[in-house]
Amino acid sequence: MKWFLNLGVPFKSKALEVSIKQESIDLEKGTQLFLSNQFDEALFHLDNALNKGFDSALYQLRAKCFQKLNYHYKAIEDFDKVIEDNPSEFSNYYSRAISKNAISDISGQVEDLQSCIYYYKKHKNIENSILKKLETELITTRNYVESVRSTITSLHNISYFEIKNLINESLLQIKKIRPQTRRLKTTKNSEILLGR
Repeated sequence: MKWFLNLGVPFKSKALEVSIKQESIDLEKGTQLFLSNQFDEALFHLDNALNKGFDSALYQLRAKCFQKLNYHYKAIEDFDKVIEDNPSEFSNYYSRAISKNAISDISGQVEDLQSCIYYYKKHKNIENSILKKLETELITTRNYVESVRSTITSLHNISYFEIKNLINESLLQIKKIRPQTRRLKTTKNSEILLGR
């Protein structure tokens, strides 16, 4: 009886092999189309690849396509899955914050920027360009909040002081990180000069 059950094994493994190969083709095609700014076509291939199984990189690329097409709610859903799969990757929080800003979820945006900063601090290679992007995003949001101060509660369902405190905490965290990056560069330069 065992021989009868094993008859289908070669067919199952062949079908799985074809499925993985097709997923790889769809991913490659979707990536090429994304890089050539053909986002609708890229989505088609990325959807096909995702139908074959979960892959965090596919969700991340599809979320970026959704952002380019201004489908920010869908982008947020995909970034949610990517963040759930890898919660310590700071860049996904930043990307999701962009979509939350686009749908006027100011508190969600600032919370994602805070998470981005938190996980960024734990990252080995700290770059000032990323800190500058985060700081610029927070200052832009702070300026917007100041401009709608009197109506922010009715517009965004959050108090002015609550959002202002979140922004100020985030900017303070960035300032605390900056001296660390200067010390790291100074230490590395000193080691190079000393021949270590």
